[in-house]
Amino acid sequence: MSMGTACILMPIDAKILTLTQWLSPAYPIGAFAYSHGIEAAIAHGWIEDTEGLEHWVRDCLTRGSGRADAVWLRLAFASEDPCQIDALARAFAPSQERLREAALQGRAFVQTTNSVWGFELPNLLLPVAVGHAARIAHLEEEATVSLFLQAFVTNLVSAAMRLMPIGQTAGQRVIHQLQNDCLKAVFETRSATPDDVFSNAFLSDIAAMKHETQQPRLFQS
Repeated sequence: MSMGTACILMPIDAKILTLTQWLSPAYPIGAFAYSHGIEAAIAHGWIEDTEGLEHWVRDCLTRGSGRADAVWLRLAFASEDPCQIDALARAFAPSQERLREAALQGRAFVQTTNSVWGFELPNLLLPVAVGHAARIAHLEEEATVSLFLQAFVTNLVSAAMRLMPIGQTAGQRVIHQLQNDCLKAVFETRSATPDDVFSNAFLSDIAAMKHETQQPRLFQS
């Protein structure tokens, strides 16, 4: 047996494949349509280059909405009934656009996942839906949070690449530079409670609010 054939026959955990499918850009939740306020930030000159983009996304990831979403995901993973967690997450949304973004993507995730996997997920915000679906599918919690945050970073960088003169290589470099920050957010949200939800990324929240009335615009948030 050749080395190539041996590699092909090595067992792969199907749960990892399920998780990567859910959090792939190809999963039909419309993530490509949302910039999470980055479009407004670029328009106002708050993000001007690759270095600025890296700092912006890092703050969102470790001090803002990315970290908060990781907490909501973990709480949903731990709960048999995610609806109370979902209500709290909706109450904590800093702006109408942020709430709409999470709600529409969550609804699309629920519809597709219910149809393909035969689940009966209710309509939930995206991080809550992913966390509860992962619980039902018996996926590994740490892997779910890690890949969710990686997808969060990737989507923000991809949006910026369509709005700024940043090449694909530079964009991938930013994503790579933020790997340790993803892992830091995973570690810091272990054993999280609702009291652990906060956001110190104030300018990101303001950008989301400003985007509500921005014209013209390419993204829904």
